[in-house]
Amino acid sequence: MNKPHLIIIPGNGSSNKIWAEKARDYFSNDFVSVSVQYYDHWSNGGELIDMKVELYKLTDIANSLDGNIVILAKSVGTVLFMFSIHSKSIDPSRISRCVFVGLPPEWARTNGFDIDTWSANFFLPTILIQNDSDPVATVTDIRAEQKAGSFQSLILTERKGSDHNYDDFQFIGKYLLTT
Repeated sequence: MNKPHLIIIPGNGSSNKIWAEKARDYFSNDFVSVSVQYYDHWSNGGELIDMKVELYKLTDIANSLDGNIVILAKSVGTVLFMFSIHSKSIDPSRISRCVFVGLPPEWARTNGFDIDTWSANFFLPTILIQNDSDPVATVTDIRAEQKAGSFQSLILTERKGSDHNYDDFQFIGKYLLTT
């Protein structure tokens, strides 16, 4: 079987550029190519992702790749990827695996992103790695969301942690590199 491509979709803050590049370097030998989504607001001084602009860029990245794609998305990147599937911008049949880290449901709602609608149409089996005490959303928060009917396609994997960093690429790789 041919190696797939990896697309890394980071979190909102500009510090996530460093996270994405560390992930790119860590996983570079495991995929035929690794693409990082760089958000426009990082370079133009904005504080919040422009979902429509970034959707077009993500779609362009995905459409430029031949073959299967694996997704590694962090925080707002998870929201953007759910939006891409909801809007039918990316063909879900091309996605061979998804790993999300640090899902931010309440943050997304507070910032005007329709995560509830987007996630209702998101049926790709996806591993969600969530720190048990993540300040953005705890594991308890995610379980409550799932119990209420949201994020049903996400397979929750709990990690000990009280931050929103998700820098343990060896742990992430256990799920990202599974065949």
